[in-house]
Amino acid sequence: MVNNHIDQSYSEMHRILEFYSGIGGMQYAFQLSNNSGDILAAFDINTVANSVYKHNLEKFKKKSIVQQKSIESLSISYYDSFNANVWLMSPPCQPYTRTGLHKGSSDLRAKSFLFLIDMLSKMSSPPTYILIENVKGFEESDTRNTLVTQLKNCNYNYQELFITPVQLGIPNSRLRYYMLAKKQPLILKGSDRSKIFYHIPCSSYNQPLSSDLIIRPIDDFLHDDVNYEKYSVPNETLIKYGKLFDIVKPSSRRSCCFTKGYYHYVEATGSIIQLSEDLDSDKVFNKVERKGSILEQENIDLIPRLKLRYFTENEIASIMGFPKEFSFPDEITLKQRYRVLGNSINVIVVSELIKYLLSD
Repeated sequence: MVNNHIDQSYSEMHRILEFYSGIGGMQYAFQLSNNSGDILAAFDINTVANSVYKHNLEKFKKKSIVQQKSIESLSISYYDSFNANVWLMSPPCQPYTRTGLHKGSSDLRAKSFLFLIDMLSKMSSPPTYILIENVKGFEESDTRNTLVTQLKNCNYNYQELFITPVQLGIPNSRLRYYMLAKKQPLILKGSDRSKIFYHIPCSSYNQPLSSDLIIRPIDDFLHDDVNYEKYSVPNETLIKYGKLFDIVKPSSRRSCCFTKGYYHYVEATGSIIQLSEDLDSDKVFNKVERKGSILEQENIDLIPRLKLRYFTENEIASIMGFPKEFSFPDEITLKQRYRVLGNSINVIVVSELIKYLLSD
């Protein structure tokens, strides 16, 4: 897989450790970055995510690279033995969210990440390059302060960024925090660690959001062979919660962030698609709310005409930059598929960041 936005060739063969590997988003991003390298091990304790990773990314490996072990249970000498020069990771975000009560480093789910941060100063062969992804809010946490202090003490140049796929022309809002770090004397060209960037330096996508940004329509990511009955939103759900859904059309050039609660919860978990372009969903649901109207049943009968359905798991994967050949094992339920996608990364965004991180 080659992205032509940056015309560079990379000769160095990188040795990579992938932490919190999930369904393999970081490995796909590395492939898309057009760098040479090998994922030596992928660490995650989520059994469902690991099965998806193995299904897609271990087909041609002589041995399994997925390590279903807690990161902090392994010794520093074990990690040193890989002699890896690149670390890619997306640590648990719950400690830095409102629903997780912003507990930061005191949250047990931050324990493994703090272990990795601490390990940097104790390794014989620490990584040369580090990429970290997390939610907006991480930048205000005590964990972030610990990370920055350690990077300075261990002689890394670093840059913090906020990037959303919309900046790359992808119709999906998924603003995420990124930390890129490079062992001195290597530098991150155009960086300024005194501020957080809202663009990717040295990339053709190097501008923040602007009015002249060309964003692809949702239709580019929709599939034709969808079983509508399987993915349609139940009528009773729409009658009760219809106005809470974020509804987009195939011609729309936006969608909300898809979370692990998609398909299970209604509000703020991701958009649903309205296939009937000519109808106004707001007007339909406003009519349905007119309780006691003699036209109430007639108005309720308008809802199916909107043709509202959930995005399929494969459509969401496409929006998130996963390749066409990406798939799920048959035994993984639909709810599980949405959950692991919601916990993953945008592959295209991270591929651009990897290009920037590894470029001279």
